[in-house]
Amino acid sequence: MELGEANVTLSPRSRATATLVVGLVFAFALGATGALAPEDAAAFGTSSALTNVSGEVLVSRAGQEFAPAHQGDVVFAGDTIRTSASAVAEITYFEGSSVRLEENTELVITALESASDGGTIVTMAQAMGRTWHVVTKLLAGSSRYEVKTPTTTASVRGTIFSVDVRASADGPSATVTTSEGTVLHTADEAPAVHVSVQAGQQSTKTARMNAPEPAHAAPAATLRTAPKRPAPAAHATARPVPSRAPVHVSVTDKIVKDAMVRDRARVVETPKPKRR
Repeated sequence: MELGEANVTLSPRSRATATLVVGLVFAFALGATGALAPEDAAAFGTSSALTNVSGEVLVSRAGQEFAPAHQGDVVFAGDTIRTSASAVAEITYFEGSSVRLEENTELVITALESASDGGTIVTMAQAMGRTWHVVTKLLAGSSRYEVKTPTTTASVRGTIFSVDVRASADGPSATVTTSEGTVLHTADEAPAVHVSVQAGQQSTKTARMNAPEPAHAAPAATLRTAPKRPAPAAHATARPVPSRAPVHVSVTDKIVKDAMVRDRARVVETPKPKRR
C-alpha cells in the first residue's frame, strides 16, 4: 500500500482488526501517561493547544468520554484527539513543534515535559490515520520527539515528516515519509532495527515484517501535502530604506546646472580705485 492512497475500505474482518489495534495502542498510551487527569498533567508536564480545528474534532481527557474540541482548547499529556471524515486538527506544542491530524485519525499525547537541562520531550501514540509533524530544532541533549505506532517508533531531532497508520486483515502497517531532515524509523521488535528516512523518502513496516523496509523515494503527491516550516520571527524591525527613482536629466537641464555651478565657484574681484 502506498502512502499516497487517500482512503482504505475495510472488510468486516479488517474493521475488527483495526478496532483491536486501536485498543492495544491506546492501552499502551494510557499506561505511559499513568492516566493523568488534566490537573496532574499540567503539574508534571507542559500544556499545549489546538491551534486549528476544522470539521468534527473530538477530545478525550485522560480516557474520559469524547467531547467536541474547539480552536484554542488546551491539551495535556493523556489527552486523545480524534478527527472525523473531512476534519482536520492541528496541535501546537509548548516548544514550538506542531502536528496536523488529517481526517479519520486518532492521536494520544503521551508526554509533554521540560527537562532540567532545557530539553523538551514530546511523545505521541498513533493507532490510525495520517499525521504531519513540523518539529523545531531540538538543541538540548535530552530533547526527544517521538511518534509510536502499533509496529514502529518514529523519532526525530528537527524535521518535517508524516506517519500513516493503516489496518488490514494482515495487521497494522506504519509508513513514515520525510520532507525535511531525517527520521529514524525503528521496529519495536527485539532486536530493534533502525531505518534512516531522508528527505524525499519513505519507509513502511507491516505486522508481518521483521524490520521496516529500506527507505525509497516517496510519491510526489504525498510530499506536496507536507506543511511548510513557519518563517522565523525577526528580532528587530529594520527601517525601510526608501528607494530612489532614477532621475532623468535632459541635455538643457544639464547645461543650465553646469552653468550655475560655475557661477557659484567664480571669484568676483573688486576693482581697485584709480590713482589721481
